Amino acid sequence: MLYILTALKCEASVLNGLPGELKVTGVGSRARDIVDALDLKPYDKVLNVGICAGKNKGRGYLINQVISMETGKRYYPDILFESGIEEMPLTTSPGIVHEVDDGMLVDMESAFICEKVMKTMRPSDVTFYKVVSDSGVDFMSAGEVSEMLRDHLPEIKKIARLMLENNESRSYSFLPEDTADKMSLTWYMRNELKDIEHYCVVAGKEKELTALLGKMEEEGRLPAKDKKAGREALNEIYSYLR
Repeated sequence: MLYILTALKCEASVLNGLPGELKVTGVGSRARDIVDALDLKPYDKVLNVGICAGKNKGRGYLINQVISMETGKRYYPDILFESGIEEMPLTTSPGIVHEVDDGMLVDMESAFICEKVMKTMRPSDVTFYKVVSDSGVDFMSAGEVSEMLRDHLPEIKKIARLMLENNESRSYSFLPEDTADKMSLTWYMRNELKDIEHYCVVAGKEKELTALLGKMEEEGRLPAKDKKAGREALNEIYSYLR
């Protein structure tokens, strides 16, 4: 099943007729409750379509990284299909922003959607398409949002079709199963390590992470003596890879 999620009714109003089930999530953290109610299965697909703040008003982007401004956590939708659409990272803010820097997109719900769907679904089955509606000050009316998204219907239909046609899959795990144990990671830190694995697969940095962990073992820092040492090792990995 393809689920098409939008935050606003004015966004959803132009998407009727697309393949899949259309759901309005509401803005911000309310999206978590709607996604919870979907009872997603591992091989379902989710397409989130909506507006965002940015510099290039009217331009649409596929999102290759979602950053939570609230928690700092990063999510990496894995775009395996070729669409010709420009890709950009996006930050989810807990409130309305009134200034957006160059090369930056901001919305209020994508990170909340990622938080829920990426616990169940493959990163390659989660896609975000965002259209810039304002730069933090020049907000559009509901009618203007609908008209702007209507202009992007060909791209949105194309993305939905490519998602449904794409059966390519890959593993996002490549580290030995005992890696988390060697690092003395807590349950929360183990999830962080899984996110790092995912990022390395998407970015093609598997060898870099494997080499770094090997270096830590050679230096006697792994196995880690306690959770504090594990946290220090995890922070070093973050710093090195990003």
